[in-house]
Amino acid sequence: MNPRTILVTFFVISVFHQALIAQNTNTTFKILEGYWEGAFIKNNSSQKFEINFFKNKDQMMSFQIIEEWHPQFGEFEIPIEIDSLHNISFNTGYGKANLNLDRNALELNGNIENTSTPIYLHLKKAPKPPPKNYTTVAKTIENDGVILTGHMHIPKLATNTAMIIIGGRGCYAGSTKYDLYAKLLRSYGITVLVYNKRGTGKSTGNCEMATISDLASDVVAWKRFLENEYQQFTNIGILGSSAGGWVMTKAQEDGANFDFMIGIVAPSTSVKEQQLQSMQYGANFYKLNENAKEHLKAYTNLMLEAKATQKNFERFKELLNYSQAEGWRELLDDTDIPKSKDDINNLWVRRHDYDPESALHNFNKPLLAIYGEIDWIVPFKENVDVLHKIYKNEKRKLLKTIIAYDAEHGTETEEKLVTLTNKISYWRFYRIAPIVQISIIDFLYDNQFIKRDD
Repeated sequence: MNPRTILVTFFVISVFHQALIAQNTNTTFKILEGYWEGAFIKNNSSQKFEINFFKNKDQMMSFQIIEEWHPQFGEFEIPIEIDSLHNISFNTGYGKANLNLDRNALELNGNIENTSTPIYLHLKKAPKPPPKNYTTVAKTIENDGVILTGHMHIPKLATNTAMIIIGGRGCYAGSTKYDLYAKLLRSYGITVLVYNKRGTGKSTGNCEMATISDLASDVVAWKRFLENEYQQFTNIGILGSSAGGWVMTKAQEDGANFDFMIGIVAPSTSVKEQQLQSMQYGANFYKLNENAKEHLKAYTNLMLEAKATQKNFERFKELLNYSQAEGWRELLDDTDIPKSKDDINNLWVRRHDYDPESALHNFNKPLLAIYGEIDWIVPFKENVDVLHKIYKNEKRKLLKTIIAYDAEHGTETEEKLVTLTNKISYWRFYRIAPIVQISIIDFLYDNQFIKRDD
């Protein structure tokens, strides 16, 4: 056989082999396609995991749901791969999963790559979920020349209560269509509006230079939109996370007139007080030495009070050099670092300088405040103390404060091995502290913003 014949024969065999692989892959995917439910398993505990396999054009995809994760990071669209041996692999929040398919029993079994203590993944194929009992509708409004975009989550069996959700500090674009707070609340009949703050996602404007008054005016604009477009709502409240709590309270002060407010690690202290408290707690959390603590304190005071001079800008740079060597750089956000002497006046703490005390004194409607037990950014003790001073006598019945056990600033509890008093141990997966969602729903029931069936 001459070389040309050999080459042609090899090419034909190669093409046939590739076609056979593609055919086998498609056969496997036809079995895989659809809805599966199961769990991650580590030691003797599990974490619920749902996944829908589908095709987007020629790309095999998975839509994954981990409801216990952070509200903005609990739903993912991830590509999948099926190799010539029918092994199925895709990335998850815990790493890359490698799974084997039992075609007869319709089960998937496997594990997560490169985990010191193995994390297993087990899924069973399930019926297609029932039709959605809600609709998700994109919404756009204008506020003083700024275009704001987001999504309305509208239950088919809606109550007369609506809520606006406002996120925390930072210029990231939240996933307004897949927000898990919205997913929770709409399941109880509450209509939820989630939007991207100005300058993020499809919203216009400048997030980097926005003031707390700018952001509060956007909240007020959304509140008026709900009042004007949806007259059926007799109660409109708001949920603000972290620095979004200041924005929430500022919006109330500026005329939003909410029927209730829910703060998730939302400060009741002023921005200045919170920064100083965070500095002290953060220094202990990172086990800084005394020199580092002094430098961090000096930097915090510069952020809050320094005039915009070249001398102060040079001092900022000097202290930032210490921050790298002394281990406190990660206590700073990028918006805590001036780019020039003039930029000192544009630091986040200057643009968002605010004290919510007066607005809280004047707010005579229900307030739920949830804090993390080990949150060093918004420490619970100081914030609860302020609320108790404001909500006293007859007003105290309007206030509910919750401390989420072992929860950090995102109200998340980190994964770790937990040993109980009887020396039984279990693996606690990373998750939002369960008391957070429980408390939100109980608060809404207790104040009749949603009604019990019993």
